[in-house]
Amino acid sequence: VPERFRNMQLQEEFDTYDHDAHLFVKLQFLKKRSKIIEIVAAKDIIFALAHSGLCAAFSRVTNKRLSFLNLSPDEVIRSLFYNKNNDSLITVSVYASDHFSTLKCRTTPIEYIRRDQLDAGFPLFESESLKWPGFVEFDDVNGKVLTYSAQDGPGIMLLIYDRTPSYVPLKILSIEDGKPLKLFKHLLHRGKKIDFIEQFNEKLLVKQEDENLQILDVWHDTSVYYTYLVTFTVLQA
Repeated sequence: VPERFRNMQLQEEFDTYDHDAHLFVKLQFLKKRSKIIEIVAAKDIIFALAHSGLCAAFSRVTNKRLSFLNLSPDEVIRSLFYNKNNDSLITVSVYASDHFSTLKCRTTPIEYIRRDQLDAGFPLFESESLKWPGFVEFDDVNGKVLTYSAQDGPGIMLLIYDRTPSYVPLKILSIEDGKPLKLFKHLLHRGKKIDFIEQFNEKLLVKQEDENLQILDVWHDTSVYYTYLVTFTVLQA
């Protein structure tokens, strides 16, 4: 391994912190340094998202910061997704004005970010209610997105226990009183990591590495579970 990487050298360092640039934010935790939790490379631009929710874009051509992607003083960016289908960046944010309870998605073409014209972006999924515990998941390989609106969902909660090589123990609880409604073991493909396990109303979504997405009806016996190859909303301009 040392031989393989012996010629690798540091080319450039980027810093998301800028005392003067941070004057525009009104949330104190956005003004402080925090660790980087996500780095996304999109052609000649690098995006760095800090744990605080501040996100910066850097040019790999000039090695300088292009802009901060936070458009309002109370915006906290939670995640990033580079959409290769239309060469754009999607940000998922929460806002202090909304008590950080609703996820808001926005897409901005990379070309406009390169020009520092962030107002050229536009919101996504406005018809969806993504209040907690709602969520949005991105499929980087297929360029798809899955959203879950919890507004009309049942009052159940999924507990996921540590997996074994061949299965993962799962328990369904009632949010109302915490009573266990169902306990079962979901069989897994050995040696393949779990991409995600999500509860979607009475359905369970399970995705493993290089495997089809499984949609399971948690109220029926595991013998009647089926596997589907499904598609979701295609991210296009």
